Amino acid sequence: MRKTTSRPTVSYQIGKGRPPKSTRWKPGQSGNPNGRPKGSKNASTMAKAALSRKVAATVNGRRRQLTVVEIAYRRLGDKAMAGDQKALGFLLLLANNMEPPETGSTDSVTTSEQDLAIITDYFRRNRTKGGLK
Repeated sequence: MRKTTSRPTVSYQIGKGRPPKSTRWKPGQSGNPNGRPKGSKNASTMAKAALSRKVAATVNGRRRQLTVVEIAYRRLGDKAMAGDQKALGFLLLLANNMEPPETGSTDSVTTSEQDLAIITDYFRRNRTKGGLK
């Protein structure tokens, strides 16, 4: 024998994408009422905090308080001095990316006359090699 359940009669269609009206969100109601807790940290914030943490380290026989970043750069420099090519390459890459460009030096700035002279010289050399005539 089959068990019969009484279902409330509704005047609208219930099905996929149409939940019963009593369970739908009311206007202004959030689907995540608690949301993200205030003060929760993302991965970037936690990584920055871990790298800026002060740690006691021995440098030249003396105890000093250094950040994790300072210790990491010191170790990278020590490996580079010991002959580790990867460490040296990475350290140089970091140094080139971190240093601000030198201001005030006019050697790297070319003027329009210099540009014109370079272009003219390029075409003159290519014509003599049998390229353009």
